[in-house]
Amino acid sequence: MRGMGRLATVLAGCALLAGCASPPLRLYTLGMPADQESQRPRLSSRAATIAISRAVIPDYLDSQDMLVRRGEEIVRSSRSRWATRLSLGITDLITNEISSYHPNELITDQPLTDVATMRVQVNISRFDVDENGQATLDANWAVLPSDPNKPLVRDRAQLHDTGSVGTDADVAALMRRMVIKLADQVNTSLPQAR
Repeated sequence: MRGMGRLATVLAGCALLAGCASPPLRLYTLGMPADQESQRPRLSSRAATIAISRAVIPDYLDSQDMLVRRGEEIVRSSRSRWATRLSLGITDLITNEISSYHPNELITDQPLTDVATMRVQVNISRFDVDENGQATLDANWAVLPSDPNKPLVRDRAQLHDTGSVGTDADVAALMRRMVIKLADQVNTSLPQAR
């Protein structure tokens, strides 16, 4: 019976600690599910394929931590995290945004069984959201055609936006807007696939 008393004490202690626990961790993604099912046309066997390589971002950003800059200090949210590494989330959102402009082409960030018509590499050198709601994204990108007779396309952008950073959801929304702006600029650099 003594063991039962100790077990009851341990269980009561665990219940007390659980009551004092912090709020549950929130997970965020950059992408959002579509509001409605879109009917995409079937791809022909001769459809162009555009491969989006994994975005390259600074090491200190490429984690699941949600970060806000306070001067020289990087502040990590204790309540929220990205659902995946930030570079993967950025790549996924860029891929989805560009594919919305090219319904008759295969735009993918997944491995391919054949050679893509062109490959896009995005390099982000700065992606900061500060505690005042100022967001900055510096990036360059290259569009590499599989045909060596076609020209390599290079471009870059420095993007700015402002928004609320009162909650982690606000930070995620601001960063999402910035990545969509970048994806739209990358899309304008894509040459005609045919």
